Amino acid sequence: MRACLTKATRGCRVSEGPQVLRRTQWLHKYLAGRRVVGCHSTRSDIRAEALKGRLIERSFCKGKHIFIEFDGGVFLHNHLLMRGIWRKWDGQLLFYPEATWLGLYVGPFTICNINGQMLKIVSHEDVKAQCDTLGPDAMSQPFPQDEIRRSFAATPLPVSEALLDQKIVCGVGNIAKSEALYRAGLDPRIAAQELLPGETDRLLEAIHNVLWGSYNQGGRWTQKVYRRRGERCEKCATVIRSMRLTPSKRATYFCPKCQG
Repeated sequence: MRACLTKATRGCRVSEGPQVLRRTQWLHKYLAGRRVVGCHSTRSDIRAEALKGRLIERSFCKGKHIFIEFDGGVFLHNHLLMRGIWRKWDGQLLFYPEATWLGLYVGPFTICNINGQMLKIVSHEDVKAQCDTLGPDAMSQPFPQDEIRRSFAATPLPVSEALLDQKIVCGVGNIAKSEALYRAGLDPRIAAQELLPGETDRLLEAIHNVLWGSYNQGGRWTQKVYRRRGERCEKCATVIRSMRLTPSKRATYFCPKCQG
């Protein structure tokens, strides 16, 4: 056994579609086909005995939701939100990292969920019900552009808010929202259903490029406007601004000239 006293987090981590997909694929690589030899849980609603001895069949995701499927129709449902992370250590741990919610020892190594941020055991029916509440997944391949187009056409929300509504399109978060709107040259305040066909085409292309650009860079972002309020736009040198619209009231960063 190994002792691990690693600090749980070293700053804020924001998980959007690219980061969630990469982490899901990582979980599948290290867990699929392995049996849980030992389980450590600090959650009263996740009993270690419920997972110990089970075979892990696969990991998959939709939008920002991660699912780990075990034999017997048991699933773990995880949403990382702002602080949740997964980490791997070789062998079995004697002491677990600070803020560990769950540790799965599968023989060669231990996979830990740290800080959740939402983690629970669910059934197949629960997984289906959760997925049914979500809109088309922007990280799906092939890219579901027709479904997203129909979702935009059906909502009066400002396009910046529509991008954050996971019932309309899932996998887009605050960073991708601002960057996609900037690259598409769209005013964040325009109603999604009022977008012209050409504007929707530009936005769909920008969403795809921003998300997969981050995925292909290891989950890192190329931030042209996000959190650059007060700096100069690289295209026109106008000062980048931010606004907060309802219902989310989350900051959208934009160039008043390029997106006016």
